[in-house]
Amino acid sequence: MALDNWQSFAFEFQGGLVTNLSPLQHGVKLPGSARILRNFEPSIDGGFKRIEGYLKFDSAQLAGSGLVRGIAVFSGNVVVARNEHVYISSGSGWTQLTDNATYSSTGVTLGGSGNVRFAEHMFGGTKTLIIVDGASKPFKFDNSTFVSITSATGDVEDSTFVVEHQDHLFFAKNNTLIYTAPLSDTDFTAASGSGIISFKNNITGLVSFRNQLVVFTPKSIDVISGTSFADFVKSNVTNDVGAVKEDTVQEIGGDIMFLGPDGLRLFSATDRINDFGLGVVSKPIQNELTNLLTRCTSFSSVVIREKSQYRLLGFNSSFTDASALGVLGTQFSQQGGEDIGWAETRGINAYVSASNRDETQEIVVFANDDGYVYRMEEGSSFDGDNIVATFATPFVYINDPQIRKSFYKLNIYTDPQGSFESVVNLKLDFDTEGTVQPPEIEFSNITNTVSLYGVSTYGSGSFGGKLKKIFSTQTVGSGFNVSLEFVSDSQTPPFSLDAATLEFATHGRR
Repeated sequence: MALDNWQSFAFEFQGGLVTNLSPLQHGVKLPGSARILRNFEPSIDGGFKRIEGYLKFDSAQLAGSGLVRGIAVFSGNVVVARNEHVYISSGSGWTQLTDNATYSSTGVTLGGSGNVRFAEHMFGGTKTLIIVDGASKPFKFDNSTFVSITSATGDVEDSTFVVEHQDHLFFAKNNTLIYTAPLSDTDFTAASGSGIISFKNNITGLVSFRNQLVVFTPKSIDVISGTSFADFVKSNVTNDVGAVKEDTVQEIGGDIMFLGPDGLRLFSATDRINDFGLGVVSKPIQNELTNLLTRCTSFSSVVIREKSQYRLLGFNSSFTDASALGVLGTQFSQQGGEDIGWAETRGINAYVSASNRDETQEIVVFANDDGYVYRMEEGSSFDGDNIVATFATPFVYINDPQIRKSFYKLNIYTDPQGSFESVVNLKLDFDTEGTVQPPEIEFSNITNTVSLYGVSTYGSGSFGGKLKKIFSTQTVGSGFNVSLEFVSDSQTPPFSLDAATLEFATHGRR
């Protein structure tokens, strides 16, 4: 067939994972989105980028056994709770903070076995970490001493959440919110400005947001406005929606993400008083989210601020690391809204997770029950294991679903951070059983080559030390619709898939 009879179809990779449309609708409406997007992430720089890896934050293993109960990033260090003890590390060995005379904590240990949570304040000019374990009076650590806050009243003892807001500490215990006197972490007397606020249901999350404290229960959301005991006012936002799972509430990009009864939602506050939106933003991945919620027994969440990205990570003790489930959403709007690109994660086995930013870097960490703490966004592997990543476009029918096309040439546009290797498959006619599918095409800039079906070589030679970004290869195959499916199974640096063009010719109507 003459080349001048060829046509070209362009894929501009953008958006994210979409699985709530029929195959034909998906290909028509969103041809550059994904029907599979696993361990690729929608990039704020465009395209879909294979995610970063993770490495051990500290090569030393924590003492004891069982789950890490809590984790925090504090003053550039990582603080974790396991069993009855709290430990700290800068990356070169763990130091026990509890029951340690060096930190004035002789005899001081955690209670219970539930999750441990943290909050920071600088009331006296000293950065201080507050710890609650759900079974004891709160604790505090100021980088020199670790002590129990013995002045805490019975209303505060056994608190499960803590947050600093408007120069007060707010502690959540069951359905009660107790706050300290101003600029104090030990004064719980009403005469000094401490107080109590009650709710109808148990509290599942607290966020200090836009000069208001947002309080979540499984069935409601309220906000506390004001600055002190004299003018704190509770206002109800809704009694129909709340955060149904603890540790899923995160501030992201000028908004708050949380897991509601029907999916992930944004708490979209406006500049108008008591004007809020609570839209479900996870509808495009409802099947994946349902699978995550069904198969996992607990959840943690973390924000990667540099990417405006929220990650919801599931944990189940029966999972292997490779089978651990999660979803991520990159927010492209900085002022709320539903402009979020979704993807799945596989292989981040997190029971607890946390992130924080110091003056120079963002530290994102997680832990489970193996005694190690891992740092996300580090390296090009999952602690030495390959990162298996898959991206597949929708099935596009290219102008007319009833006309057969023959595919002759594929051009792939990438943005690599280093050498990488991947394969791409043309999946024809919805990849139905019995349909003959073309063999996979390997492409790689590790040796500056592209190999077709693992045999022929195109574009070999020197490129002056520059990374090759555009790959062109011949293809074979004929069908009524087509999807491009990319798979990377390696420990090479991340790379982005930005776009592709597929050259084809048309034949007779079906």
